[in-house]
Amino acid sequence: MTRHLKNIPLLSLLALVVVFPAEPAEACFIGCRPVEAHARAVLNNLVARRYTSNYELVSFETTRTADFDMIVGEMRGYEIFFKATVAFPQGANLDCAHEAGSKRAKDCSDDPYFSLIHPTRPEPDLRQFIEPGGRRTFVEDFRFAEMKGGWQGIDGVLYHPE
Repeated sequence: MTRHLKNIPLLSLLALVVVFPAEPAEACFIGCRPVEAHARAVLNNLVARRYTSNYELVSFETTRTADFDMIVGEMRGYEIFFKATVAFPQGANLDCAHEAGSKRAKDCSDDPYFSLIHPTRPEPDLRQFIEPGGRRTFVEDFRFAEMKGGWQGIDGVLYHPE
């Protein structure tokens, strides 16, 4: 093969470089996938939306990752499985506490299952009380869909590969 390359004039090779310029630095052709930092960003976005109080991400551990096809092979997906612990120093949804009695908000749930990706059961739009100083551990997975220019997280944000 190298013998054939010697026959190609240098100008022809330069013409190929001009016609097919290199992609910008952020472009990635093979092996570009969301990383743990993207999953942490999704987690932060979802916690902020669901629990309207200050919180602290205590720990985040990726347990595994997986490629998958979405829409019968028409779109690539990537999944990050993780275990994260979030602390709520002031608590969250304090108006959902049982101690609120008759002043307890109507959109509160007593369900002890906490999830960021699965709605609370049995009514999906209800809020959950977290006591001041409480911690919740989320063992979940976030799916990312490959889009032009990046990967879209379940929070609707487009994340760019590194």
